[in-house]
Amino acid sequence: MSVSKKFYELQDLILAKTSLEKVKLHIQERKDKTIYKWVKSELNVFIRKFYKVEKFKNIIDNINKGIDQEKYDLILDSVIEALDKISNEIEKYYNDLQQMS
Repeated sequence: MSVSKKFYELQDLILAKTSLEKVKLHIQERKDKTIYKWVKSELNVFIRKFYKVEKFKNIIDNINKGIDQEKYDLILDSVIEALDKISNEIEKYYNDLQQMS
Protein backbone atom coordinates (compact mmCIF):
# COMPACT_ATOMS: atom_id res chain seq x y z
CA MET A 1 0.00 0.00 0.00
CA SER A 2 1.33 3.44 -0.88
CA VAL A 3 2.25 6.01 1.74
CA SER A 4 -0.44 8.43 0.57
CA LYS A 5 -3.18 5.78 0.75
CA LYS A 6 -2.08 4.79 4.26
CA PHE A 7 -2.03 8.45 5.25
CA TYR A 8 -5.61 8.99 4.02
CA GLU A 9 -6.80 5.90 5.85
CA LEU A 10 -5.06 7.14 8.99
CA GLN A 11 -6.90 10.45 8.59
CA ASP A 12 -10.23 8.61 8.38
CA LEU A 13 -9.42 6.74 11.58
CA ILE A 14 -8.49 9.95 13.38
CA LEU A 15 -11.71 11.66 12.27
CA ALA A 16 -13.75 8.67 13.42
CA LYS A 17 -11.95 8.70 16.77
CA THR A 18 -12.72 12.40 17.17
CA SER A 19 -16.44 11.80 16.57
CA LEU A 20 -16.46 8.91 19.01
CA GLU A 21 -14.68 11.02 21.65
CA LYS A 22 -17.23 13.82 21.24
CA VAL A 23 -20.11 11.36 21.69
CA LYS A 24 -18.42 9.78 24.70
CA LEU A 25 -18.03 13.16 26.41
CA HIS A 26 -21.60 14.15 25.55
CA ILE A 27 -23.05 10.97 27.04
CA GLN A 28 -20.85 11.10 30.14
CA GLU A 29 -21.97 14.67 30.84
CA ARG A 30 -25.67 14.28 30.04
CA LYS A 31 -26.40 10.60 30.79
CA ASP A 32 -30.20 10.22 30.66
CA LYS A 33 -30.49 13.65 29.00
CA THR A 34 -28.49 12.45 26.00
CA ILE A 35 -29.62 13.93 22.70
CA TYR A 36 -29.91 10.79 20.57
CA LYS A 37 -30.57 12.64 17.32
CA TRP A 38 -27.25 14.49 17.74
CA VAL A 39 -25.43 11.24 18.62
CA LYS A 40 -26.78 9.63 15.46
CA SER A 41 -25.74 12.54 13.25
CA GLU A 42 -22.30 12.79 14.89
CA LEU A 43 -21.62 9.07 14.32
CA ASN A 44 -23.17 8.91 10.85
CA VAL A 45 -19.83 8.98 8.98
CA PHE A 46 -18.24 6.48 11.39
CA ILE A 47 -21.19 4.10 10.95
CA ARG A 48 -21.17 4.42 7.17
CA LYS A 49 -17.40 3.95 6.76
CA PHE A 50 -16.82 1.19 9.30
CA TYR A 51 -20.00 -0.91 9.21
CA LYS A 52 -18.52 -3.29 6.65
CA VAL A 53 -15.35 -3.77 8.73
CA GLU A 54 -15.89 -7.01 10.63
CA LYS A 55 -14.41 -5.89 13.96
CA PHE A 56 -16.74 -2.86 14.07
CA LYS A 57 -19.99 -4.42 12.79
CA ASN A 58 -21.22 -5.70 16.17
CA ILE A 59 -20.18 -2.47 17.90
CA ILE A 60 -22.10 -0.39 15.36
CA ASP A 61 -25.13 -2.66 15.68
CA ASN A 62 -25.07 -2.01 19.44
CA ILE A 63 -24.70 1.74 18.92
CA ASN A 64 -27.70 1.74 16.57
CA LYS A 65 -29.68 -0.37 19.02
CA GLY A 66 -28.81 2.04 21.84
CA ILE A 67 -29.90 5.01 19.74
CA ASP A 68 -33.18 3.35 18.72
CA GLN A 69 -33.97 2.28 22.28
CA GLU A 70 -32.53 5.47 23.82
CA LYS A 71 -30.15 3.54 26.07
CA TYR A 72 -27.19 5.81 26.69
CA ASP A 73 -25.27 3.15 28.64
CA LEU A 74 -25.30 0.73 25.68
CA ILE A 75 -24.08 3.49 23.38
CA LEU A 76 -21.37 4.54 25.83
CA ASP A 77 -20.07 0.98 26.28
CA SER A 78 -19.99 0.47 22.50
CA VAL A 79 -18.29 3.81 21.89
CA ILE A 80 -15.60 2.99 24.46
CA GLU A 81 -15.02 -0.39 22.77
CA ALA A 82 -14.83 1.29 19.34
CA LEU A 83 -12.37 3.87 20.68
CA ASP A 84 -10.12 1.10 21.96
CA LYS A 85 -10.11 -0.67 18.59
CA ILE A 86 -9.63 2.55 16.61
CA SER A 87 -6.77 3.66 18.87
CA ASN A 88 -5.02 0.35 18.20
CA GLU A 89 -5.55 0.75 14.45
CA ILE A 90 -4.20 4.31 14.53
CA GLU A 91 -1.11 3.10 16.36
CA LYS A 92 -0.55 0.36 13.74
CA TYR A 93 -0.95 2.81 10.84
CA TYR A 94 1.35 5.33 12.50
CA ASN A 95 4.04 2.69 13.04
CA ASP A 96 3.67 1.45 9.45
CA LEU A 97 4.07 4.99 8.13
CA GLN A 98 7.19 5.51 10.23
CA GLN A 99 8.72 2.33 8.84
CA MET A 100 7.87 3.34 5.26
CA SER A 101 9.66 6.69 5.53
